[in-house]
Amino acid sequence: MRIFTGLAAIPPQSRPAVVTVGVFDGVHRAHQRLIHSTVRLARRVHGVSVVVTFEPDPQVVLDPTHASPALMPLDARLDALRALGVDWVVVIPFTRGFAEMPAETFVRRIVEGRLRAAALIVGESFAFGRDRQGNMATLRALAPALGIRVMAVRDVRSGRTPISSSRIRRLIAGGRLADAKRLLGRPPALYGTVVRGAGRGRRLGFPTVNIHLRASTVPPRGVYAVRLVTGARGYRGVMNFGVRPTFGAGPLVCEVHLLDVTASLRKRQVAVYLHRRLRSERCFPSPEALVRQVRRDVRRARRVLAKIALH
Repeated sequence: MRIFTGLAAIPPQSRPAVVTVGVFDGVHRAHQRLIHSTVRLARRVHGVSVVVTFEPDPQVVLDPTHASPALMPLDARLDALRALGVDWVVVIPFTRGFAEMPAETFVRRIVEGRLRAAALIVGESFAFGRDRQGNMATLRALAPALGIRVMAVRDVRSGRTPISSSRIRRLIAGGRLADAKRLLGRPPALYGTVVRGAGRGRRLGFPTVNIHLRASTVPPRGVYAVRLVTGARGYRGVMNFGVRPTFGAGPLVCEVHLLDVTASLRKRQVAVYLHRRLRSERCFPSPEALVRQVRRDVRRARRVLAKIALH
């Protein structure tokens, strides 16, 4: 997969481009249907499948006070798109200036002008351009003269409600991991960098990988059975996400005790997939009582993760 940052980076090419546009935060099941359609049509016409996305999320620029936390950072989004077989990803830096581009200009300058799109595939509720004034009616009015085939993919629903990134964020924040997994098509994850910890877990007999999280949607505080992935390696583990009240409530921490292995992951970028919440965070009367509970947590996590593939 080729990645281009900014419109000027897009090279000339002669194959027909089949394009889809969106933020694609989470690359959830509805996004996957859209991208599968794009990739299939591109292969059918011997063309190139192109995903146009934005960084940061437009809401961060236009309404930062009410911007929602992301489901995944850009690099994880790109990995998910690569796994779906996308040929090109064009990452457009989203600015207030770009937000002022009228819908018609977006189609003429970018979709037709820079990408030379033969087809544009979007969701049926797709809106774009300044103040989100463009929609499917806009595209269908412009497309014939530009030689672009426009296709609308119907919303993917779970129950009576369309699958959306905002819906998944609410489920994760509410601790409804199984429901979030069903909409994502995989377990929800936290993303971050491994940093040095205080060493308290090691002294208790349960060394942990301490993770500085990137801004993202987080679950309720508690203990979770997880799978930690970095690069091509995966590990089973138990995650504590909380303020460690037994030792005096401090800042919110994310720490993972790896099962059966010792690994030096310092400074590595990791994804922590949340498979099941084992319990809520509690304050124990003593470190010894906490250790007894952690042993029980580890036994439960082993059972939950026994049949989970590591990669």
